[in-house]
Amino acid sequence: MKRIGLFCISSLFLFVQFVYAKEYRLKSQFDPASVQWSKTTGNAAVAGMGIYRLSDGTMKSCAGQTVYYYPYSDYVMEQLQFRMRGITNIKNLNPQSVQYRFSVTCDQEGDFHIAYLPAGKWIFVMNIPVVKNDEDYSSYNQESDLSGVAGEGNGIIYRIVTLTSQKVTQVPLIQGDVNSH
Repeated sequence: MKRIGLFCISSLFLFVQFVYAKEYRLKSQFDPASVQWSKTTGNAAVAGMGIYRLSDGTMKSCAGQTVYYYPYSDYVMEQLQFRMRGITNIKNLNPQSVQYRFSVTCDQEGDFHIAYLPAGKWIFVMNIPVVKNDEDYSSYNQESDLSGVAGEGNGIIYRIVTLTSQKVTQVPLIQGDVNSH
């Protein structure tokens, strides 16, 4: 009788693991030629800042944290949307795409500055600590990215900006403020 019970519990555990191990695939294909421009030296610049809330509501800057930035592509946006929904089991990630992920560290004030970027459309991403409270505060907010300009969820804040030659572009990464810019 003990063996049958153990077998049933083991079978149930394996079934649950199978159900939750769903594989996801990106619909977009990564095209290195479409983002090659991002590796050239340009004359555009970024002045940004990062602010997020802890689970107790306290505001905190991104001081010492890494902000990632990518040349805009459908592939990167689709991958970002999966991450915002907490989906990590993506089977067709292209390892070449990592070559087009750039980073900068926020200074002690929570600001970041990047010079000599080429003009074009970029995605700036800040990862924030996720501690979900009773209201599931840090979960994905589907309404936050409908503008196509910014979004937040599951420990990620992002903003899409178009950089112009010979101009400094402001990039605010502020949790809870994604629709106002």
